[in-house]
Amino acid sequence: MLSLIVYQGVKTEELKKLEVKDVKLREGKIEIPGGRKSEGRVLKLESHQVLEFYDYVHSTRKEILAQSKQQTDKLFVGIEGGDSLDSCMNRLIYWVRRKNKLVVNVKQLRASVIVKWLKMYNLRKVQYLAGHRYISSTELYQQSDMEGLTEEVNMFHPLG
Repeated sequence: MLSLIVYQGVKTEELKKLEVKDVKLREGKIEIPGGRKSEGRVLKLESHQVLEFYDYVHSTRKEILAQSKQQTDKLFVGIEGGDSLDSCMNRLIYWVRRKNKLVVNVKQLRASVIVKWLKMYNLRKVQYLAGHRYISSTELYQQSDMEGLTEEVNMFHPLG
């Protein structure tokens, strides 16, 4: 779950919707279903994620389902059954916070991923990667480049 947040910027609501069929291991991709506020998208998995998902889907997930006596197509399942993904996420963030005190929550992690994408890709590509329905949602993550502005002011200022 954490790798999907860190590498693909997936929201918690999207994690809850994921099903086993959404993970395309042979293609190295994951299909993120759209929602009321977000668009669906197909994102590339990192090579190490493919191996992690293979182990999870073919081993760990099956063990959890057997232990909890559940029948579900959801990708992420908890031992307690039901809608225990929220408690799993809370424990996960607690664990991450113990490793890095600067981490606040999942939204902060997603925001940092989107800001990183904005430095690497154009606005439309980031809109797709983030699953934003409207470009204005993506623009909210743009940060002003103060160093670049200062440099331009110094270069074109009449007294500079």
